[in-house]
Amino acid sequence: MKPLSKNDLKTFMHRFDSAKGGELVSFEILSPSSFAIAFTVQDTNRAFDWVNLVMEFSGVTEAKLLDDKALKAVDMGEGMNISFGDKGIQVGFGSDEYLSSPLHLTAETVKYEESDFRL
Repeated sequence: MKPLSKNDLKTFMHRFDSAKGGELVSFEILSPSSFAIAFTVQDTNRAFDWVNLVMEFSGVTEAKLLDDKALKAVDMGEGMNISFGDKGIQVGFGSDEYLSSPLHLTAETVKYEESDFRL
C-alpha cells in the first residue's frame, strides 16, 4: 500500500479523475478505527482502463458508513472528495463535498493500492 500525502493529492485525484463514474465494491472493518474501501475507477495512466483501488483508512475519528449491500447504490457521478485539514484527512464518496457524501470518514492516515479490474 502507498501512503496518500497532501503533496500527492492533486496527482492522485487527476490520475483517477476523482473516481467519477466509479463503483464502490466493498467495505471492510479492519479494526474499530481502521477500514478498507474497495472501488473501481478509470486510470488516466492506463489510457482510461478500469482498475480496482483499495483505500485503507487508519485512525478514523469520524465516519458515516454504509452497509456493504448499499454500496452499489451510491451514485459516483460526482466521484469522491479528499481534503487534508486540522482534524485529519476527510474523504467522501458520492459527492464533491464531504458532508453531503453518503459515505464519508475522517482518518489520520490513508493508504491506497491499485490492482487489475474485477468486480
